[in-house]
Amino acid sequence: MDTNDNPPPQNANPSPPRSIDWVAIEHAYTTTTISLREIGLKQRVTHAAITKRAKRQGWVRPEKEKPVTAKLAALEPRQQLFVQEYLVDMNGTQAAIRAGYSVRTAHEQASRLLANGKVRLAVEEGQKKLQSKLEISAERVVKSLALIATADPRELVEVKTGCCRCCHGEGHKFQRTQREMATDREQWAAKGKPPEDFDEAGGIGFNPLLQPHPECPNCGGDGESRTVLKDTRYLSPQAAALYAGAKQTKYGIEIQMHSQMEAWEKLAKHLGLYAKDNLQRSDPLALRSMSDAERVVRMQRVLDDNPALMETLGRILGGGAE
Repeated sequence: MDTNDNPPPQNANPSPPRSIDWVAIEHAYTTTTISLREIGLKQRVTHAAITKRAKRQGWVRPEKEKPVTAKLAALEPRQQLFVQEYLVDMNGTQAAIRAGYSVRTAHEQASRLLANGKVRLAVEEGQKKLQSKLEISAERVVKSLALIATADPRELVEVKTGCCRCCHGEGHKFQRTQREMATDREQWAAKGKPPEDFDEAGGIGFNPLLQPHPECPNCGGDGESRTVLKDTRYLSPQAAALYAGAKQTKYGIEIQMHSQMEAWEKLAKHLGLYAKDNLQRSDPLALRSMSDAERVVRMQRVLDDNPALMETLGRILGGGAE
């Protein structure tokens, strides 16, 4: 019997490697929301390779549909769209228009929709979801209002009164700083005038931080005032909450602040200081008609008469709320 000492090699004619169908992968990537792992398993390629190629060739995935809540799902399609648009800017008329209602009747449609119990529930559900996402709570709102209401505006802008130029000059004459004296002497000499004729007036040493001289004939002992803008990098939490920005005007830098009066009113309403039987529409504290000093005294009396309220505000301002 013939024997073959040299058996034929295995896989003498191996099949060619399977090519990757990148066209199919691109189609799945750009037209579906199937996971990259699932696409990779079908095409026998890693999801990392798909990610690299998509980035290199600029493939764009379609947005996933936002999950519809139970209360939103109970509405008609156009009502659902109205709720979603209303939650964008809380403008009923514009939300109705963007949802496809007639421009002419949008205002009436918005009023009708917002009076619908199911629509209101969907709106409230959306608001709660947004508040949760942004980590906004009633306690955090109260803390922000309390910070603004109790801030000292002088931490942002301060008016300082110091001596005038003549308060401490020799003979109550105009006094220069050392640098001003040197500059004026140089200018005098540059004009070719004799040094001995230069008028030193009240001498040098002017310092605006010194107190006014009570017998100064120039300012009458009242001194001169100047506005000082504080460095906003070093503000207290209250002052930082009060600060609303700054802008350059033709008169200089203007510091903008949130309204402390509005903060006090909102805080008073939230804490129940307004009468309940008038739906909190009146102003029993008469805050609007008071001066700033009277308002502080009145609010302090309210707090003194309400120890629980004082404790709540102390906890809020003390960092108990986040």
